[in-house]
Amino acid sequence: MKLRYSLLLGLGLVIGAMPESYAQTPLPEAELIESELIESELPAAELPEAELPAAEATAETEDPGLSAIAAYNLGVERYNGGDYTAALEAFDLALGKDPGFANAYLYRGLIYADQADYALALADLNQAVSLDPENANTRFARGSVYYRQGDISQAQADFNAALEINPDAVGAYLYRGLIDSQAGRYDLAIEDFSTAIELNPSNPSAYVLRGSALERVNNYSDAVADFSRAIELNGDLPRAYLGRGVAYYRLGLFDAALSDLNEAVSRDSTLSRAYLNRSHVYFRQGRPSRAVQDLDRAIEISPDLTEAYMSRGIIRASQGNLQGADQDFARVLQLNPDSATAYKYKGDALLTAGNPLAAIADHGEAIFIDPSYAEAYQARGNARMALGDVFGAIDDYSQALAVRPTYLEAFSARGAAYLQVNQAQNAYQDLTQAISSAPNTSDPELFYNRGIVRARLGDDAGARRDFEQAAQLYLQQGEAAGYRQTLNQMSQL
Repeated sequence: MKLRYSLLLGLGLVIGAMPESYAQTPLPEAELIESELIESELPAAELPEAELPAAEATAETEDPGLSAIAAYNLGVERYNGGDYTAALEAFDLALGKDPGFANAYLYRGLIYADQADYALALADLNQAVSLDPENANTRFARGSVYYRQGDISQAQADFNAALEINPDAVGAYLYRGLIDSQAGRYDLAIEDFSTAIELNPSNPSAYVLRGSALERVNNYSDAVADFSRAIELNGDLPRAYLGRGVAYYRLGLFDAALSDLNEAVSRDSTLSRAYLNRSHVYFRQGRPSRAVQDLDRAIEISPDLTEAYMSRGIIRASQGNLQGADQDFARVLQLNPDSATAYKYKGDALLTAGNPLAAIADHGEAIFIDPSYAEAYQARGNARMALGDVFGAIDDYSQALAVRPTYLEAFSARGAAYLQVNQAQNAYQDLTQAISSAPNTSDPELFYNRGIVRARLGDDAGARRDFEQAAQLYLQQGEAAGYRQTLNQMSQL
């Protein structure tokens, strides 16, 4: 019997919004948010060998005259053959003859766990532990059931006990590492996964789990190596291809990521998270329609996959399908009412649709949930600018900068807002800070706005330099209107 549990990791997609303000800033490159995507398998409990007396080892039918050992052996035989119903009958018989038979309780407990009858499973495994407290297999099996129930502290206690009894219990290291990984203790998790690999270098699950933890600490190259080793050991591991595809994506190797995610999908067409991650690759490659197709498929397979609705909503908004985007964000909030990100991007879509008041309300919800959400403050500032509330926008941009003092876009937006209310010196300081923070910026609006400020401050030479830079960038980007507007400003110097 395989007791399998999931480690979740992966990618989500977040795209910045264009401010609707005096000086519009360009759509930022897509950012990534962490979500939980990659599922990995854990090994089954290391079950004890059947105790096979020579005289009764081959019994094929239940006979009230069988000894407890013979009935137990029959149960093990049927268990290993996958006939759990018949195995359960045999273990019942063994325990009827010998109520102190610890290993029979162990097997019967695992059958109940497989049937999701955790109360009976724990009753039997507790009895097994009581009868044989120094049995590492029993401790490990009970820990696995506790883990499945979500009782993490009891599970960890059993895995720790199993390792005290048997320091070579590979499965216990893997589960304990998984618990640490899910709690964000990635260094401890990697240490346990590495110990498991040292003890059994041929266990592909250990490499998949360590690769997932390495991704969490941004060590993508080593994660690729671990997923590759898992694939070498077992080439039919869709989740290993999924994990390596995620790592390649993080390294910017989109073609390699796409190849692995294609492989994951071909090996398991029901792996919704592979479609989700592949959609991110398609989006980065400039193929939003293909990305939406994958997200549709992910949602079809897993209707409660919030990350898929979030990503699809963002892409729909970027395509101008604002109604579809609003529906997707609303679905995210149905599934997770405390998603600050969903409120923020729902507000962005409303702003783009020309409803800044509703946008401000949603951005406010995002800030209420997460007061340190710098992008939400800026987004609300953009909505206030659209309403003509320039000073309210300046307050929001200032809040964004209080949360993140190096926030380039907030400096740019606040500088443009200061420009609107004729606070030229403040505008100059913010725009200069934005430009100096990103000396290779390709945003013509920054230079155009600073040119306006310099002209108002009487610095015609500086203004001309900024306008020349803005004009060059507008020309390179094919923005004829911005180019003509800049030339017009230069002619007035």
